[in-house]
Amino acid sequence: MAEKVKIELTMYGIAEVLKWCIDKNHGRVPVAETEGFKKMQALLAEKPQSNDYFSLDQFWKKPMLLELTEDEVAIIDRCLYDIPNFDNVQLPQIRHKFWPKQTAAR
Repeated sequence: MAEKVKIELTMYGIAEVLKWCIDKNHGRVPVAETEGFKKMQALLAEKPQSNDYFSLDQFWKKPMLLELTEDEVAIIDRCLYDIPNFDNVQLPQIRHKFWPKQTAAR
């Protein structure tokens, strides 16, 4: 059984991970339909449908503790680093502000 890693991310951070790993991926980094990704998508689906600024602000800032496998963390790390480099764009802010520092070469 793969070892689980606990990572705290805000809902904004989860949205950024999904944006880079699914929306902007275009098949360049293999992303498996894993339990961790499905849970992140389910959490993001809880976004309030109202346009109330306070509700949306509270939603995006809400911290979540995710349990991800080491493989999922490696996939996300590749998505946040490799995909922007493929497109020659600036690395996403989540990489610097929210995502844990990359461990030494695996």
